[in-house]
Amino acid sequence: MDTEESILQFAPLQSFVSPSFWHKLTEIKTDFDRLNDEPKSICGYYSPREAKSCILEVDCTAFNSNFKEPKFCFKAHGTIYNKNTLETSRKQIKTSLLQQEGSKLLEEFRTDIILEDPSRLARFFILSFADLKNYNYYYWFGFPSPLTSTLKLVDPVVKLKDIPEEESLMQQAFVMRGAECAGNFFILSVNKDNKNCFTLKEFVNKFKSLPESGVKDFYFCFADNSEYVEPSWVMRVYVAFLLYKCPFLVQQKLQFVGVRYDQDMNWNESRIWKAKQSSEADDYLKELNNENVKFVGWELNRNRKLQPRMASMKESMDPTILAENSVNLNLKLMKWRLLPDLNLNLLATTKCLLFGAGTLGCAVARMLLGWGFKHITFVDSGKVRFSNPVRQYLYIHQDACKENAMKSTIAAERIKEINPSVNSSGYVLNIPMPGHPIGERLKEQTIKDLSKLKDLAQQHDAFFLLTDSRESRWLPTLLGTAYQKIVINAALGFDSYLVQRHGSTKCVEKIGDTATEIQVDNLRCIKGEDLGCYFCNDVTAPGNSLKDRTLDQQCTVTRPGVSNIAASYAVELLVSLLQQPLKELSPAYYAITKDATGSTSDIPEGLLGVIPHSIRGSLFNYENILPATQKFTQCIACSEKVIGAFQAEGDDFLFKVFETSTYLTDLTDISKFEEINNEVIDLESDLELSD
Repeated sequence: MDTEESILQFAPLQSFVSPSFWHKLTEIKTDFDRLNDEPKSICGYYSPREAKSCILEVDCTAFNSNFKEPKFCFKAHGTIYNKNTLETSRKQIKTSLLQQEGSKLLEEFRTDIILEDPSRLARFFILSFADLKNYNYYYWFGFPSPLTSTLKLVDPVVKLKDIPEEESLMQQAFVMRGAECAGNFFILSVNKDNKNCFTLKEFVNKFKSLPESGVKDFYFCFADNSEYVEPSWVMRVYVAFLLYKCPFLVQQKLQFVGVRYDQDMNWNESRIWKAKQSSEADDYLKELNNENVKFVGWELNRNRKLQPRMASMKESMDPTILAENSVNLNLKLMKWRLLPDLNLNLLATTKCLLFGAGTLGCAVARMLLGWGFKHITFVDSGKVRFSNPVRQYLYIHQDACKENAMKSTIAAERIKEINPSVNSSGYVLNIPMPGHPIGERLKEQTIKDLSKLKDLAQQHDAFFLLTDSRESRWLPTLLGTAYQKIVINAALGFDSYLVQRHGSTKCVEKIGDTATEIQVDNLRCIKGEDLGCYFCNDVTAPGNSLKDRTLDQQCTVTRPGVSNIAASYAVELLVSLLQQPLKELSPAYYAITKDATGSTSDIPEGLLGVIPHSIRGSLFNYENILPATQKFTQCIACSEKVIGAFQAEGDDFLFKVFETSTYLTDLTDISKFEEINNEVIDLESDLELSD
């Protein structure tokens, strides 16, 4: 070998920080240390058993005063400098922290502390800054070792198993007192007349000098956590200590054994390095006793640069993410066995626009959260009143006590308090209505509101119509049809409810399938594009439903359970639609006859069951029916004439509708039905609406 090749190199220690370490550090910093950034003693450990790389690990137990290393591991002593600001930690890096820690190590060389506890030769320190707001932890490990003259390899490195005679001698020596002496560091004597095992303290105190012939009988052993040909960095400190305490070993040929265990705790994979320190003994001692002695040991980062590392614990420590994972657990469990084809990502990415933040709006929002929807927007112009919190459970009494607590904004805030990962917004907007004229004073604001409503309508995927009057649902119905959105309507009576999905104008090609009519005995099918909307059963345009009505007629008077039932059905209907290939174009079926048992024939099912057009229920007799109606070609909300006029004239058309409700009847020729008006049954006549 040439001179350069004969220099003994050491494998640098590599830090491994368990996530539990950062969790514990966070707890200590927030609950105990606060602004105190004084250094704190900690412990780590390393293992020579089937070692990978050259790892030194710290976890949550590092801060324990009675630290106990895991089985098959050895203790390492450290210090953490956790600074209050990133700037302070960076400034500390530029100072003599490595020098300071190295000086502490040398002081322990001199005071014999290490002889009492040899594990203190395995040293490290951490310079860190905990960004608790963003759950980012900046850290830099140091493994201090004095910079001394190099060791020269005298003979090639060998494995213990390749020299069976020497292995046998060492095994015999270890058996003598191995149980007492085995630790991070020990010395074996294989002299045929005096086989023995010594601790560091015993060796240093017993031998004050040794001839060259005597040194060859000793093997200086250490727990080696390196998997490489080179020994662990721990050996570097070990050598420095030995030569400092036993100067007679300088310039002697020394045999170092890096003890490496396999799975069965056999040490025949251990390596032996025979090396010699080339300096004179006096010169070596001067190097270590010099007050300007240099130290090395900063760890390189993953890019092999002399810079700190950063660990992001956001996934495991951010309450928002933890809450999201917990919230979604029930949904994910559905996929295990019950619904393996359930598309949860589709629900999470579907943007829902709720028109109305009252009794139904609050209930629908909570149901959406339960299904994992992440985008919920409220539109409402009302304030939280004292009568609201008991029925509208996104509000509390304190909200009603505030002067201007608007339902839409409070509801959005509550949703984010329940699940911080949800993107929820609230908009205070008036929904203009047919037959409700807009004065000049309000025209400018109405134009702004219309513009925002149209923007929101285009940005969302599904609408819920949950407002407190029939006419306030006309504009959302129109926008849902014009912009080809999924529209779910819910309305309440005293003990009855209606939940309905509107037919879609979306092209079948956009869905990626065909919507063919399926013939089933005793059932009639209506394709999704032919289903009616909320207004398709009307032969009159909606007017001002609040005019000339008493208080009990203006307010929603319902049995308290009705709103929750209707809200649940509304959300479940949307979820069922989204899980279908045809989505809103899914057909609906209704029974023509009943079979012998009195039950309807089997309706084709989707992933979550049947998908009706509408659900009419009553708590009076606890019964549901599933009627389906076709689109009315002269509907005042979804017909081609109305949609065409809106697309052609825009706001001008809308203001004509707001001015007088008869404009819609004339446009759609519904006025021609006046002669037979008495023969038409309005299926919605028994339903009040949610406030």
